Amino acid sequence: MTRRLSILPATLARAVRLVWLSDRRLALWHTALIVLQALLPLGSLVALKQVIDRATRLFSSASPDPFTWAGAAGRLTSDAEFRLLAIWLAAGALCLVLAAAARLLVAWVSEFHAIAVTDRIYALLHGALLRADFSFFENPDSQNRLYMAREEALDRPTRLLAGLGQLLHSVIGIGGVFIILAGFTPWLPLLLGCAALPVLFFKLDRTRRFYDWRKSLTPLDRQASYFHAVMTDNAGAKEIRLYGHGDFCLGRFAAARARLREERVAWRRFVLTREALGLFIGLAVTGVILLWMTSRLLAGAVTVGALVLCVQSVQRGQHAVTALLNAVSALFEDALFLQSFEELLRQPARVGTPEHPVPVPDILRSGITFENVSFTYPGRTEPALRGLSFTLRPGERVALAGPNGAGKSTLVKLLCRLYDPDGGRILVDGTDLRAFDPQDWRRRIGALFQDFNHYQLTLRDNIRIGHPETPENAPEVERAARDAGLGPLIKSWPQGLDTRLGRWLHDGIEPSIGQWQKIALARAFLRPALLTILDEPASALDSDAQRETFEALARLSRGRIALFTSHRQLTPGMADRLLILRDGTLAADGPPADLAADPLARGLIDLRPATASAASLCAAP
Repeated sequence: MTRRLSILPATLARAVRLVWLSDRRLALWHTALIVLQALLPLGSLVALKQVIDRATRLFSSASPDPFTWAGAAGRLTSDAEFRLLAIWLAAGALCLVLAAAARLLVAWVSEFHAIAVTDRIYALLHGALLRADFSFFENPDSQNRLYMAREEALDRPTRLLAGLGQLLHSVIGIGGVFIILAGFTPWLPLLLGCAALPVLFFKLDRTRRFYDWRKSLTPLDRQASYFHAVMTDNAGAKEIRLYGHGDFCLGRFAAARARLREERVAWRRFVLTREALGLFIGLAVTGVILLWMTSRLLAGAVTVGALVLCVQSVQRGQHAVTALLNAVSALFEDALFLQSFEELLRQPARVGTPEHPVPVPDILRSGITFENVSFTYPGRTEPALRGLSFTLRPGERVALAGPNGAGKSTLVKLLCRLYDPDGGRILVDGTDLRAFDPQDWRRRIGALFQDFNHYQLTLRDNIRIGHPETPENAPEVERAARDAGLGPLIKSWPQGLDTRLGRWLHDGIEPSIGQWQKIALARAFLRPALLTILDEPASALDSDAQRETFEALARLSRGRIALFTSHRQLTPGMADRLLILRDGTLAADGPPADLAADPLARGLIDLRPATASAASLCAAP
């Protein structure tokens, strides 16, 4: 238990820092109102004791005349004892009214403060994820932590804030109650404190188990969420209706949820037995104190008001101790979120930024050289690339081919510096790629990936997002759109470049997959790139659109390097050079015509006479 208690100060410090930095003004108001809310009920207890004692003395010594408001008003001026009774009664009532008002204000301030904490958590989370290495998104353990953080980010701030408020409220309440009880005898607060120790142990033990229990359920929770998304997302709607595998997905979802339900029932059973034991201890303590105070009353050692004050204080003290233990237990649960959250914020960078980065050249001169480059993915033993050596020269259009798993995507990731090689170097005009700031280098790359995004934005913003520094109405946006073959679409769509795309956020136009690919291609063309990377750029295009794409690539590759992967046959003029990868090694390198007879290039090159379109492509500058 000592080890578990030792993490409490650090967790408390994290929570307080997060709450304070979210909104300092609200934090101050929130704290002041909680202190007021905790003190006012204690004031009403003291006032109640005074009222009972004074009323008992007053009415036991006075004549039993019937009570009238007129008589009471007269006694306020003539009877000092009656006047003090009225003052204490008014003070108690005022404390109750102010406590109710403070409770309402705390709820009001808490709501706005929780929003501020949530916004800060989202800001920190989004900032960390935008800075995180690409390897983070390919790591299952990292994704489990991210899933927990995303699930908790919506309601954890509210619970965290409520827990801190309850902690402060309980500490003040317990302190006040202990002071009141110590006035009767010092062993009363000691008895309450000792009775809380077993309950504290049970709650901390429950929280420790909760850590492991929650962590063990995360993969199962993600599985249920995955099949839920498959059945409810529009991306899978067509296949579910065509293949009829909705029942299959429903079965997997139901099985995961059934296991989650069983685990939660077992967990609640475990918690319930501990809570019942804590309740029994509390009742026993109350009974002992009530018997002792009753004996003191019968012996004439205490007044009726003192008995009421003691019993009420014990009950309030028990409630405050229970609330404190719940707050401490909740704080340990918060530690699960805060530790996982801070782990996300402190993701180590595998692709680091040099202390003194070298400026990225504006123009490529000698090109990009791979020198004996090797790479193995984190957590794996088999290299994805082995000893690659070649040079990509400015102005070249290079096709990258090879069977699935040959290393094409890995090579592209290294060029984008999403990973750094384990062995060898990648040189840009003779400078090691690791000498550049990764962000500066990526700004000079235009890329079309196979899993390109479908942004629920206007067509203009879909393109401009490829180079956010471009002004909204810059002519470069329309030029990139036309280079990508979007000219006819711009004319046919109702608002042209300002047409809203997608139907997830609004009632827009849903482009075909080929049109989405052209939009993604326009994003790549918009960037002032030294290197343009197109991963299967024609996979969703018809033959005419494919021809237009490579014509545009030929125009835009002057002074730049254009690299594209393809499983289709290369026709004359599509590429100046062909690189063939096999098992992570460079199996062939040369002009397509020279490699046509190579068995490795079988099926990759079409040497039939060029059509007029292909001939014009060959003649493109």
